[in-house]
Amino acid sequence: MIDPFGRHVSYLRISVTDRCDFRCHYCMSEDMTFLPKTDVLSLEELDRLCSAFVRKGVKKLRITGGEPLVRRNIMSLFRNLGRHLETGALEELTLTTNGS
Repeated sequence: MIDPFGRHVSYLRISVTDRCDFRCHYCMSEDMTFLPKTDVLSLEELDRLCSAFVRKGVKKLRITGGEPLVRRNIMSLFRNLGRHLETGALEELTLTTNGS
């Protein structure tokens, strides 16, 4: 996949939630408002979105948040996206977490 500036895009960082169990000042301001749940993509939609980017040539996916591990049933998304690792279409599937 090539961006409008002619650069090859092989990396996608996707935020699966804006929620977090910490309130670090550098990440969440005191007056931050959360997205309504109806505005957040479902896990199935996230799988379809990430898979579309993999088909377009993305080789590295990084799942972030907020804190992605507070997202209900998030492990099912990792299991589903793992199929791209098994086929070799994806080289890296990583998670950014606060470790809580």
